[in-house]
Amino acid sequence: MEALARVGEMASLRSDEVLARRSGLGDRVAFAELVGRHGASLYRYAVRMLDGDHHAGEDAVQEALTKAWIHLGTFRGDSALKTWLFRLVANECLSARRRHRPRPVDDQTLTEVPTNQGSAPEEVTVATDLRRALDVALVELPWRQRASWMLREVEQLSYAEIAEVLQTSPAVVRGQLHRARANLADRMEQWR
Repeated sequence: MEALARVGEMASLRSDEVLARRSGLGDRVAFAELVGRHGASLYRYAVRMLDGDHHAGEDAVQEALTKAWIHLGTFRGDSALKTWLFRLVANECLSARRRHRPRPVDDQTLTEVPTNQGSAPEEVTVATDLRRALDVALVELPWRQRASWMLREVEQLSYAEIAEVLQTSPAVVRGQLHRARANLADRMEQWR
């Protein structure tokens, strides 16, 4: 048991590339470390790209990680592993969107229960309303604009990394981000 803990600690000190090579050779501990490093970001991205559908986001990430496990042996390292994983998730999100037409948004959506009970009720209400307005504004963005904005503003990927994920050029990413920011600014005008 102690030896397994030491192996886990050693895996956390390795780079993504080393872990990818080891995973490609069938090392489950290395793959678990990669999932631990990137899983939350991949899930967050998938949920946003699938209009807040947590179940569809989980499915997309699980399918992407399954494909990653199968194909890590052929991963050449032309891009960063994180970028490659986001590309797999993006492909799964696109496939899910093709399979399921977007559903109309119900005006009577349930509000989330605030987690911070120490906040004043009006602060919680404003924060919840702002979050809901941002969620609606993001859903209204065209898919590439939303993907570019999420990968840049939330996941902090570079323009080059976003271009790899979306299979386009950094110049197109800059244009998509510019349009996304302008569209969000228009939609969020009341919150300024």
